[in-house]
Amino acid sequence: MKHLIFCIIMIWPLLLAAQTKPNTTIPFVLEDNCVYIYCQVNTTDSLKFIFDTGANGSVLSETAANRLKLPRTGTTHNVGSNGTNTVSQSAGNVIRFGSLTKSNALLTLIPYEGFKFDGVFGTDLMKGYVIEVDYHKKELRFYEPAGYHNDLGAYARCKLRFVADYPTVTSTIVANGRRYTGRFGLDTGAEDVLTVAAPFGRKHGLPARLPRIGTAVSQGSDGSTYESAVALAPEIRFGRKCFYRVPATLSQSTSGADATEDKAGFWGNGFLKRFNAVWDFDRNYLYLKPNKNLYTEL
Repeated sequence: MKHLIFCIIMIWPLLLAAQTKPNTTIPFVLEDNCVYIYCQVNTTDSLKFIFDTGANGSVLSETAANRLKLPRTGTTHNVGSNGTNTVSQSAGNVIRFGSLTKSNALLTLIPYEGFKFDGVFGTDLMKGYVIEVDYHKKELRFYEPAGYHNDLGAYARCKLRFVADYPTVTSTIVANGRRYTGRFGLDTGAEDVLTVAAPFGRKHGLPARLPRIGTAVSQGSDGSTYESAVALAPEIRFGRKCFYRVPATLSQSTSGADATEDKAGFWGNGFLKRFNAVWDFDRNYLYLKPNKNLYTEL
């Protein structure tokens, strides 16, 4: 008996050591389906940022930029969901999130109107880390990829494929016995469940094949406001899982991200919030485990 107890005592520290310690843990709030954290830009703290895997660069609102007196160092084209516009940029900034720091950060300055946040935390700040999104504890945990060894046996693994620097997964819409498969972007910065890009919808005749259940009015980062039909997809296959009676916004955009030819559409955080997630940008995998939000209303 003494020998058995000794073995247990020896093994227990090994089990504890198998859990990787995060570089930093950041609490978040969930509002209108989206994840928000607080960051510091230069010397100004407590700026509210949306955690947005659909943005390949980080953003500060023009209002916040004016308040911080950020210098304008150039311009760029911003691609919104329904159009594009020319916006300013500010280089050489320092962004602090938790105990981590991004130096010489480039911020795109967008005149957000009607949005209740100061900035966008894009994938330029996420890459180089493994990030756990825990909706039970409402935490983001950032890890070094090389030392990450947490047990993901209870998670489903999805291969991430980047299309124009945008993380996508292959998904299938099933309707009337037919399958329509494409690469759908993963956009934690979008409030809705699913948007079908206009070219993909037209190609497969989805506006006629899916029953319409309503309309949605949206505002893109380019400032445009637009109305889209909302239809009911009888079945969606995401990875190896099936979901039924999923509301899908059918875009009719002729420009912007929703008019893209290279993606079939976008999963928003109205869907993604239903899973605790591990984003491994180093190995290009996404791990998902159902959480308490799984059966909340779509």
